[in-house]
Amino acid sequence: MVYVQATSRGWLKTIAVVLLRLIHSPSTRKDSIKTLLLMKPPALLLTFVVPALLLAQDPATPAPGATYIPGSLEVPAFVPPVPVEPTKPLTDAEATFVTRDENGVTTTVQRGQASMAPDLPAPELPVEPTTGQLPNLTPRPIHFTLSGTVYDHAVTVAKWQHPVTKEPYEAVLGFDLSYLTGIFTFVRDGITYHPNIFLSHYDSRSPLAQRAAALGRPVIVAPSIAPDSYQLLKGNPQDPAGLQPLLALRDVYLAEKPRLLQHTADLQALQQQTKAWADAHPAPKEDPVFWFKPHRNSRYLTQQDKADQQQAADQRVQQEGEAQP
Repeated sequence: MVYVQATSRGWLKTIAVVLLRLIHSPSTRKDSIKTLLLMKPPALLLTFVVPALLLAQDPATPAPGATYIPGSLEVPAFVPPVPVEPTKPLTDAEATFVTRDENGVTTTVQRGQASMAPDLPAPELPVEPTTGQLPNLTPRPIHFTLSGTVYDHAVTVAKWQHPVTKEPYEAVLGFDLSYLTGIFTFVRDGITYHPNIFLSHYDSRSPLAQRAAALGRPVIVAPSIAPDSYQLLKGNPQDPAGLQPLLALRDVYLAEKPRLLQHTADLQALQQQTKAWADAHPAPKEDPVFWFKPHRNSRYLTQQDKADQQQAADQRVQQEGEAQP
């Protein structure tokens, strides 16, 4: 519920009392209806309109449909990969080199005849129109790098640096920050962020952790913190620039939590399907073949190759001239 503050609270107090009587006190319902009938039209209108507006939208929460992450987080369905045809040896190779390793794999490297294909055209750069108007200035995007450790998929200890002073920052987060590792762009308060997140994971229920505990090694205990909250361990808490990466990531996580959880679940399902297909269809053993054809200005070209390339280029120019009306 949102609380409205006004300079004159007399009518607001009357409205609250009347509504409470109507709802919770049947014995005084007749007096409450009489009070409503005696109220002036503006106050009577506010009696029902204001509570409805306040209950319909709460500015403290994101508006329905609002999102920080542009685009869709939908994970495509698994499609079995198309088999790749192995490279076949050249029949007109000028040189061939064959090696065999200790595992019996034979590698063939071939040098083919010089390529007569034309050079790739240079990409055309877009020309901006000169209208004399200033470009539309937008806030500069923010790039930052954050690393840390996730404990039992519930608590994250994150580290980053101040963007200007390079002062180290460290904080404990009451959520798994790995849900955001696949998000490389998000928009918050009109500013575009490009995070680079590098995380390691520690699972106290994993066989490795249980084996270490059985050997008497110290058990790693995750920091205690309330869910979805944070606690700054190192850094200036009064510097907004230093806290900006932490607050931005936390806002995105809280606002996009349902989408992020579903996105992570879909990715895990896709990985399981991909692994199951790869286990059922192991790649056959093959002897790799590599070959190349020297192009223009290559140091592998002979004088005859250069002459043939020049002749092919002249023929293309002649054919293009004949094709023009």
